[in-house]
Amino acid sequence: MKITLHSMVRLALLPLLAVLSVGSASAQTNIADAIVDKLTAQILKVEKACASDIRKYCRNVTPGEGRIVHCMQAYEDKISDKCAYELGETKASVEASANVLKDALNACKPEINGVCGKTPPGKGRVAACLIANKATASKDCADYIQKVEALAAK
Repeated sequence: MKITLHSMVRLALLPLLAVLSVGSASAQTNIADAIVDKLTAQILKVEKACASDIRKYCRNVTPGEGRIVHCMQAYEDKISDKCAYELGETKASVEASANVLKDALNACKPEINGVCGKTPPGKGRVAACLIANKATASKDCADYIQKVEALAAK
């Protein structure tokens, strides 16, 4: 379960975090790491809440490629309320985070291609450029930069 859920979160957010992650270009905190850390903490809660259900219903399932998640879905009417709740909360959080990051990427595309166009991608450099230039960014982009920062601060 640990490998599957961690992989699910990283795969869902990886393309977005690759562009929007903020490295420590100055005193900036690493927003991508903060978001991944928060989601990882939720995954750990799922792993703890669902451990007995996984052992009971999915012990013969080979972890990876979402097989345990699919197994849990097959037994959704039998898993504990605690497990079902944590799965639902984590799913909602991952989806909300992915949506904010995707929307930020779309809103900031002109700035990414323009003012940050010569910034080499990776290690949060593009996002650091966006934050450094937030004052001159379009209102839409600046709003989404703020939403990403708030997502990391939650």
